[in-house]
Amino acid sequence: MAKGRILAIDNEQASRTLYQELLGTDGYYVRTAANGRDALECLRREEFDLVITELRVEAGRDVITDLIKRFNPAQEVLVVTGQNDVAAAVEAMKRGVSEYILKPINPDEFLLLVNNLLFRQSQRIEHKKLLDENIEYHLTLGYYQKCLGFLKVHDLDRLGDLVLDTLMELLHAEGGILWLPGYGGQQYRLRCRRGLVKVAVGEDAFIPSEAERRLVHSGEAVLIEQGSALWLPLLTGMDPLALIRIEAPAGRDSFNRRDLKVADMLGEFAASALNNVMLLRNLEQNTLRVPRGEAYKMTFFHDHVEKDLNKARRYGRNLSFIKLTIDNFEELASLFRNRELEEAMGRVVETINSALRDADIMAMSEPDEYYILLPETDYWGSLVAQKRIRKALKGKLTVCDLKKSHNVNLFLRSASFPTDGTTFEELRLAAGQRLARLKKSIYHRAGMSEAPFWNVVGRLLGAPGDYKLSENGVKVAEGLARHEDALRCRYFRMPVGRLDEIMRSFCREVVESSRVRGIIYRGCGDFERVRKNLRHIDGVEKSATSFFLLGGQRRVHWDYQRIVPIYIDSDRFEKIPFLLYLNEDYAYAMFARQRGDELIGFHTSDFYFVENMITKLQEQYQLQAQI
Repeated sequence: MAKGRILAIDNEQASRTLYQELLGTDGYYVRTAANGRDALECLRREEFDLVITELRVEAGRDVITDLIKRFNPAQEVLVVTGQNDVAAAVEAMKRGVSEYILKPINPDEFLLLVNNLLFRQSQRIEHKKLLDENIEYHLTLGYYQKCLGFLKVHDLDRLGDLVLDTLMELLHAEGGILWLPGYGGQQYRLRCRRGLVKVAVGEDAFIPSEAERRLVHSGEAVLIEQGSALWLPLLTGMDPLALIRIEAPAGRDSFNRRDLKVADMLGEFAASALNNVMLLRNLEQNTLRVPRGEAYKMTFFHDHVEKDLNKARRYGRNLSFIKLTIDNFEELASLFRNRELEEAMGRVVETINSALRDADIMAMSEPDEYYILLPETDYWGSLVAQKRIRKALKGKLTVCDLKKSHNVNLFLRSASFPTDGTTFEELRLAAGQRLARLKKSIYHRAGMSEAPFWNVVGRLLGAPGDYKLSENGVKVAEGLARHEDALRCRYFRMPVGRLDEIMRSFCREVVESSRVRGIIYRGCGDFERVRKNLRHIDGVEKSATSFFLLGGQRRVHWDYQRIVPIYIDSDRFEKIPFLLYLNEDYAYAMFARQRGDELIGFHTSDFYFVENMITKLQEQYQLQAQI
């Protein structure tokens, strides 16, 4: 093995040969170069312990020693020069050259000087190595002390935030995100995000490809996106616990190998702490469930709601929960034994849980009262969840024994943070008030739950003979009058053109509340006539409300995203123009028949009725389910 690696630079071939023979014989590896360009190329390709150069070697407009030091400031350089260049050699030493020797070269003095330079260099290298190891030790000790803080945190979200903050601090990064696995590791859902990281709509969950899944199961940090981000999978055994993404390295373009090493070390602590939190969470959930049921006790639920409310306040997120009641529970309890009723309620709760997401939690407050927590969900999203639950329960709401069978009358309504309240009690009160209004809804008073869409419309409109017109308006037969109430449900008589005015009013409302999600259905016989009477189309296009025209005379295509004509081959849409409007704040429905230049019919602001009529319409004509 060579004693050292030396690059010798000289314009003269004889000098280069002398260096080669003299140093090579003494056990050194020697490369030679005739000019600054060749020398720089050698330095780029190889590392050298010492560079020996004649001071006057050609190096363009630069001095050769300056060229070498600019390329590698730590490079050891020995200058060989004549008697006339001593001043220049001394000047070079002031700029970082290690030593100089005068020509003609004395071989023994030359070899002794080279040995002394390399010895001093080896001492500096050893000292630097010890210093680096000492610094690395103290850095690692600091990392371990920070990581010990992970083990003191028993809340999942606080732990996630702490892990991300620590990784961002030690890796000098500006953003981090943590996903938890669901559905057997096939999908990951967003749990925590910190710093400048941005999550686009739809990116709060992702399904990794086969290659990405292999990276996750490797259990090691890996650079992605040309090093501008890194993945850190957390495993327990071979099972994924979480996936972390750190991005936006501060003051540089990419992460490096040292960052991967630090991330892997922190990942071991984070995986251990996260596994403990998940085990504790599972223990709490299993011990805090209602006996013989899939619902939790209210103690656990209330604590969980408070944690999620704090998180919603801190990060400006949404949160909803659903209140569910069994309206005829006392009657069922008098008809069936406890075991039969408990089994039936257990099946109901199990079915509801199958329709919920992994993050949703259901708890039992009373035998006839349940609550469902919906994290990261606004009021519109809670309507979607209710529809999903009703669909799952369809045909399963019965209690039976060998002799009899009885229906379970189940009602559910929701409230959302911060719109309906900012505390658990305020939200529970708001949901309870909506339930009270729901039980008075015409949808339940008139027993419309099993009837198809047009059957309900027919029952509401009755026959032409059920209406008596007068100067004061319209009076309806007793069979229709029972559908009315003082505030929400009324029969009307108005000019035909008033329907377009109502539509324009709705469009204006949509534009003014553009961020409020909603849906409008308009039944009509002529798409183009309705479009000509619309206003604020550009504003509607930029809103969160979808507007569907149903019926028409033929298929048409418009270059709109929010206003969509759907041709349905049925004359009902022309004979009975209708309007259904539902958003997060209110609802409206209108059904009418035309008589001359007037419309006569029924309209209501009953939220639950409108919501369910939209569902019936979507199911009957297989329309895209917006709620």
